[in-house]
Amino acid sequence: MGRGLSAGWSPAPPPLPLGFRPHNFRLPAGPRPPSRYLRPVSLQSRGAPMLPKRRRSRVGTPGAISSAACFPGVTIYLAEPRMGRSRRAFLTRLALSKGFRVLDVYSSEVTHVVMEQTSAEDAVCWLESRTAPLPPGCAHPALLDISWFTESMAAGQPVPVECRHRLEEALETLAEAAAFEGSEGRLLSFCRSASVLKALPSPVTALSQLQGLPHFGEHSCRVVQELLERGVCDEVERVRLSERYQSMKLFTGIFGVGVRTADQWYREGLRTLDDVREQVQRLTRQQKAGLQHYGDLSRPVQRSDAEALQLVVEAAVSQALPGATVTLAGSFRRGRSQGHDVDFLITHPQEGQEAGLLPRVLSYLKKQGLVLYQQHRRCRDPAHRMRQSHNMDTFESSFCIFRLLRTSGAAVEGPQRPGPPWKAVRVDLVVVPIGQYPFALLGWTGSKHFERELRRFSRTERGLWLNSRGLYDPEQKAFVHVAAEEDIFRHLGLAYLPPEQRNA
Repeated sequence: MGRGLSAGWSPAPPPLPLGFRPHNFRLPAGPRPPSRYLRPVSLQSRGAPMLPKRRRSRVGTPGAISSAACFPGVTIYLAEPRMGRSRRAFLTRLALSKGFRVLDVYSSEVTHVVMEQTSAEDAVCWLESRTAPLPPGCAHPALLDISWFTESMAAGQPVPVECRHRLEEALETLAEAAAFEGSEGRLLSFCRSASVLKALPSPVTALSQLQGLPHFGEHSCRVVQELLERGVCDEVERVRLSERYQSMKLFTGIFGVGVRTADQWYREGLRTLDDVREQVQRLTRQQKAGLQHYGDLSRPVQRSDAEALQLVVEAAVSQALPGATVTLAGSFRRGRSQGHDVDFLITHPQEGQEAGLLPRVLSYLKKQGLVLYQQHRRCRDPAHRMRQSHNMDTFESSFCIFRLLRTSGAAVEGPQRPGPPWKAVRVDLVVVPIGQYPFALLGWTGSKHFERELRRFSRTERGLWLNSRGLYDPEQKAFVHVAAEEDIFRHLGLAYLPPEQRNA
């Protein structure tokens, strides 16, 4: 999510559209992939078609849910493990209403198996335990993550399973591994290459399609070529299988744990969450809260959750300071359906009225029993505002964990599981003076890579210093005053990009 201006853009060659839709990834045949996330997989051959062959319908097949199927070549089975019975029932009704054929019982007629929060390895094991010898001419079904299902429902028809997202994920894995090793250069290189793939209008099927594209180096080309030719990249698989990568990914997923702390824990021999719990006396208050609520915080936050929280925060802000406004920022402002946390920017049209607002808002929320954890940070001296590259340490802010009641519609958004009637959600509250609001809105909207590149472009191409507090001209020794986000792009000589196109 947005964490201050730190990624963006170069105008020459002309900017690529950075908006993209997340898809699944196709897995090759052969050894089970170590990827954390489930992606489509062909168990028959790497050259299998992206949509399985049409199967002959069986009249009166047990477990078939009747519907006037509009897509006879597609038969869906929703795997219940980790999805929940009520959510499965809802998704089944949704698919039927869109004209899809859904089977209640798995059989050889199934062409698309949809799972949720399941690793690729577990998915393959699940399929192998249920697969009987197939009739001649029948292909194994595609194993798909829930994102294929939701995108198909939104499109009103089955969307293609695009292998370019497999390429993109591989580069992002290498970028993440570089970050764990503190290699800033490799991190930026792989992030930029992955962003280029996300911006492409069509799937990559040949390396020649990448020739002449900016920010796509030799290393990334080798990874893509290996994936296109073999369906797997040895370097990426080694990273995913490595104990260090898996441990670092686990530890940095704890609220309050950064790369440096995760690396220290790994060097001390810690490998699991249980190992961390045994060292609880060493943990900060933030890390203890992150570990306590790890189950909820490790799950994506849905847009409906963010919108529900916005109503809660707006009520608190309105009670504390009438006339103040609350803006939902981060990935949700970029149009994403889910994110890791929820960011809110709070301001008032009269400069100075926002001073002292945040403690009153938090006091109100605590009385409602909604705050499980909060860490308040006061605003830094305005004279230092251009010395900060991140906005996290400058505006008055509070990094919180909120208690959000689970609603009856929660089954639509996540697997049902026993537990309390509420869930923990990460929330950041940031109070911004109205004069700096356009810069804060740009910075906290993200994405991180977009902000980084935009700030780099501002400095190297325009000689201006840009961050989430302002735009400074060192020659004039003055700040550039703007009224809206659009003015920032105009001062940099760039066409305005709406938030939906900043998912770099």
